[in-house]
Amino acid sequence: MRRGLYASHAGRFEGVGVDPYEVVTALDPGAVLSYHTALEALGVAHNVVFECRFRTGRARAPFSFGGIDYVPHPADGAARSRRVRGSAFGSALATTREQTIVDCLKHPEWSGGIEEAVRSLSAMPYVDSAAVAELACADSASLAARAGWLLEAKAGRWRVPEDVIEQLQERCAGVTSKLDKRSPGSRGWSNRWRMTLPETEEEVRSWVS
Repeated sequence: MRRGLYASHAGRFEGVGVDPYEVVTALDPGAVLSYHTALEALGVAHNVVFECRFRTGRARAPFSFGGIDYVPHPADGAARSRRVRGSAFGSALATTREQTIVDCLKHPEWSGGIEEAVRSLSAMPYVDSAAVAELACADSASLAARAGWLLEAKAGRWRVPEDVIEQLQERCAGVTSKLDKRSPGSRGWSNRWRMTLPETEEEVRSWVS
């Protein structure tokens, strides 16, 4: 697979596929599945992508195996994680729901794109909105605006208190942001969050389930 990491295809392992999460945990038991891979591990990914992103201190170079691109990101001790069960191999660490929201809104390019990120994140059954606000506010005003927009859109289902929305709104006051930082243009505008949208507001709202 890569130097120092091997997969057996002999004996009882003949014809058995390798679980990407098992590859990651074999490389680094402390690795944390992140970005779109975390969405998949949490069971909310809208689409499947053939890459596996993870935070680790043991690998720097990407590699490919079995049709999957493995992309390491630098370990981040501040990233919040939890253990998730795999299909057959046991368990692995993945970012929490709240950390995943902040990660994917900060880096939609690593999360399948902004539409995929919003559709997947909004499929979460519940989140700790105060924890999302804490993480987003500690990062930047633009991330607070993105997180605030999503929490406002999901306020009913996730039971988001108004004071959490106000906290995020205070953090991004006076700042103009983009929902998708890489979008070359804007077709919509969120007045409350002073944020440009990659499509019309009606279209972007339709991504929220």
